[in-house]
Amino acid sequence: MEICKHKKGFTLIELLIVIAIIGMLAGIMLPALSRSKEMAHRTQCLSNLKNIGLCLDMYSDANDELFPTNTVGLSKPAMWSLNLLYPDYVSDRRIFRCPSDPLVTVTTNSGIVANDAFDADECSYGYDRTHSRSSGEFGVAIVSDRPPADPIVNTTDNSPNHGGSGQNVAFVDGHVEFVATPTSGWRFPDGSRDHIFLNADLTATNTAGGTDTAIIHDG
Repeated sequence: MEICKHKKGFTLIELLIVIAIIGMLAGIMLPALSRSKEMAHRTQCLSNLKNIGLCLDMYSDANDELFPTNTVGLSKPAMWSLNLLYPDYVSDRRIFRCPSDPLVTVTTNSGIVANDAFDADECSYGYDRTHSRSSGEFGVAIVSDRPPADPIVNTTDNSPNHGGSGQNVAFVDGHVEFVATPTSGWRFPDGSRDHIFLNADLTATNTAGGTDTAIIHDG
């Protein structure tokens, strides 16, 4: 009587084929998962900027239609000014952190305090303090993802917050959007667009009329 039967296992070749198939599937799925993760980060960042824009409107309601402008810290005008929203208008520090910003972590972001300019590793967003609510034309940017390190030399750079793919931008008129190029500001008569990370002192584009944009992160 046969007590047991020999059970055939996988051969080495079969195991190698299975491993190769798993590797191929992982190679296909990982980029898609990475893109999905970045899209989630981009959406959260867009929500952050929408909230900041609403709080800017609330601030201007209480301050004669003016957006935050702090002249005390002249060496850090943009980050001193944006900080005026905290904590009376933006009470949650996390609103100032883009989840795909490689520089601002949960820990460094928690260092935000009232009446102190944002440091570079505390806030993911740049700000243009030169506009008021009255300049509410569609193309006037006021807050966006952090500008590139050196937009003067390489004016095609996008924000590093999203791996160089573009930047989320909040405009004075209240709308927010993700744009793939920094030349997405005010539209000039010749059809060109204002570079949102450069101001009139650094580029001649403003000579065509309209309003100039300077999204600055000087923390």
